[in-house]
Amino acid sequence: MRNDPAPDARSSEPGSEQNPYDLIGVGFGPSNLALAIAAEELDGERTCLFFERSPSLQWHPGMLLEGSRMQISFLKDLVSLRNPASPYTFLQYAKAKDRLERFVNLSEFRPTRLEYQDYLRWVAEFFAGQVRYHTEVTRVSPVRRPGEDVHRLFRVEARDIRTGETTVHHAANVVHAAGGRPRLPPGGVCASPAVIHSSDFLPHFPERFADRSRPYEFAVAGDGQSAGEVALYLMRTYPESRVHLFLSGQALRATDNSPFVNEQFFESSANAFSARPRDERTALRAELRNTNYGVVEAGTLDDLYRTVYDDEVRGRHRLIVHPATRVVAVREGDEGPLVAILDRRSGAEGEIRCDGVVLATGYVRALDESIFSELTPFLRTESDKLLLSGYRVRTTAEVAGGFYVQGYGEQHFGLGDTLLSLLPFRSRQIFTDICRRTPPPRQAVAVSDASAYPPPHYLEHDPEKLYAVMERFNFATVISARAAEDPVVTHVPLTLDRSRGAHGVLFGHLDRANPHAQLIDGKQVTVVFHGPNTYLSPYALETDALPTWNSMNVHVGGRGRLLADRAALVTGLSGICEKSDPGVDSYRLDPDDPRIDRLVDYVVGFEIEIQALVGRFKLSQELDDRNRRLAASALMATARRDESEVIGKVFGMSPVNGRQNGSSALWSAHSR
Repeated sequence: MRNDPAPDARSSEPGSEQNPYDLIGVGFGPSNLALAIAAEELDGERTCLFFERSPSLQWHPGMLLEGSRMQISFLKDLVSLRNPASPYTFLQYAKAKDRLERFVNLSEFRPTRLEYQDYLRWVAEFFAGQVRYHTEVTRVSPVRRPGEDVHRLFRVEARDIRTGETTVHHAANVVHAAGGRPRLPPGGVCASPAVIHSSDFLPHFPERFADRSRPYEFAVAGDGQSAGEVALYLMRTYPESRVHLFLSGQALRATDNSPFVNEQFFESSANAFSARPRDERTALRAELRNTNYGVVEAGTLDDLYRTVYDDEVRGRHRLIVHPATRVVAVREGDEGPLVAILDRRSGAEGEIRCDGVVLATGYVRALDESIFSELTPFLRTESDKLLLSGYRVRTTAEVAGGFYVQGYGEQHFGLGDTLLSLLPFRSRQIFTDICRRTPPPRQAVAVSDASAYPPPHYLEHDPEKLYAVMERFNFATVISARAAEDPVVTHVPLTLDRSRGAHGVLFGHLDRANPHAQLIDGKQVTVVFHGPNTYLSPYALETDALPTWNSMNVHVGGRGRLLADRAALVTGLSGICEKSDPGVDSYRLDPDDPRIDRLVDYVVGFEIEIQALVGRFKLSQELDDRNRRLAASALMATARRDESEVIGKVFGMSPVNGRQNGSSALWSAHSR
């Protein structure tokens, strides 16, 4: 990724309207750090800039309690589950710190929080040139440039907290990952240094209560992990103190973290959750709530209970639990803070005087209206799903720029949305969507050139439509250049693996005598997938147009590599059989078939990592909807059933009564 400076908007410099960043990130915690990694690894030519108001990367500094551990495996770091070979994994960090062997010797899957924050900061150092610390974003506005009918850019105003200087930057996409704001009691909280949210606990509370031998009266509001850890810390650190623990439920409960339940935090589970209707999503969130909310890790509960028991052995009772009690306000009293409480069952109100209050009440995740006030009128808030599959916020047609959020989509993607587990996958989804929608730098001029060929309305960028053509019409043309005027062309079946790379990876095989076998390794390759095509007679339309030819083709650009080992070749050949003939009783290649060993001497396998793809779809787009459907029907009339399904996907049409004989009366348009 290019480490561009972040100047104020001037015409020729990065961040201007004429030369906008590909993306600007608001906040630089784990979410946008994972995005920075994905951007570097998936397309290092994209320009990115991040703003972070803190002096360095901060990750829950208030709860870095001594000995506290992560609740997830070290393998669920910023990138390992997406790219285990990345230089930014936790294991690479441990190796760089010369602690890898000792870490392995611990036989511990869960590092301490202190070490995990050190890992995050170690990774962040690699991207220091793309981050403006001590800088807060004050406004994000959609921008419509002269001559354009939609807002394709965002104007981002940022203020240096140290100097007060404000700079202006432009980007095609904005990714908001600034985290949540502390959730406070509805009746308000007094401005007292003795009353803090758990997010500020360690930096301030021990300093405020420095005398550890005094018999303080402490209050802790909350029933989740932070509340349990704070209560345990206070019991251990202040042995003469009493701790009032206010719970919304009857008792502290343990986290449900069985391996079966934890599968709900897989990437596939998040995608499946998103596809459910809203009422099902709501019910499932409630059912799985005890995996993340209002629960405490079992080990912490055991430690707290042992501490309480040891107190009872000594004849003391220092933990006072207030079940089913809601803290409604914290007021300043003559002798310290007064905690106003409400019994959730009886409705009785009360008040308790304390020396110090810790609000472990979680966070509110909502857009800051003062920052996004000029953007919110364009958000599709009436939609059942405010977020699209790539974590892009659904906007009205007036905004063509991409506005993405990280950690604000729990109702759309499930309880894992605010957790670390999905960061590698979410960052890939976001960045892939950005690349799909934003032309790469080298294509920017050509795309904006009105004289470019083919006409823009013949270009298709929807990856689902492109992949549909590639997977169905997979007998493709591979093109390389031996010299400036000496192209080499090969026709070969290719299979697509969408799970690898930014845009997928193609597999194919060649005769060893084919010149392509010497040209493809490490070189740029062009591949053309030929979809359905047909002659279009004027008689098929309700217009006076001349005859034409409609077609669907996909052009792919990528870098090839030869496969050196037999296993990779056999796996690829088996994949061709399975994808070409998926029936239960269909022929399957036996890897141990001795004939394969003889075949290996004559063929070579190769892969092409897709770097760019575009559809050349000439489908009468210049006509009205009625005639486009007629043109689609004419194309379908020449196609087999499985080909017609691809055509219907591209046109947004479906068969009526299951019939597909090409008659326009038998096809209906999807709502668009």
